[in-house]
Amino acid sequence: MSSLPPGLLLFDTGIYIRFSRGEKYFWLGEDARIFQRTILTAVVAAELYAGTHSQKEKRALDELCQAHRALGHFSSPPGSAWIDTGILLRRSRSTLGPMDFVSHFRDLLIASEAMRTGATLVTENSRDFARWRSLLVSARKTLKLFNPS
Repeated sequence: MSSLPPGLLLFDTGIYIRFSRGEKYFWLGEDARIFQRTILTAVVAAELYAGTHSQKEKRALDELCQAHRALGHFSSPPGSAWIDTGILLRRSRSTLGPMDFVSHFRDLLIASEAMRTGATLVTENSRDFARWRSLLVSARKTLKLFNPS
């Protein structure tokens, strides 16, 4: 297992996908202490629900969401986060050039939830999120990132 940073953690969708496929991150299901400090955002949950292929997978995800709610670790971006995300994407065009809005909107919402909850965003997609982190600095916001690979 990669040595995870201390404090709250928010796993990007890709981490859960690799774990559920039995490819990587087996420690997610083995260490209750990690679960107890993990925030699940509705943005990641929605992406995971969209990718379910069976009722069994859906029920497992229902249980995951319920367990996070029971801990008080299920978060949802407030309206202001949606607006801030749109503003950041508009601003990014002048810095980064044209981009597909849909491809990046959810990532910025996930980053926003990590910052709002004070969690470290654990992601394999560190290149894209590092780009957003540098953009967020201009808005005086700090995104903590960790790549477990």
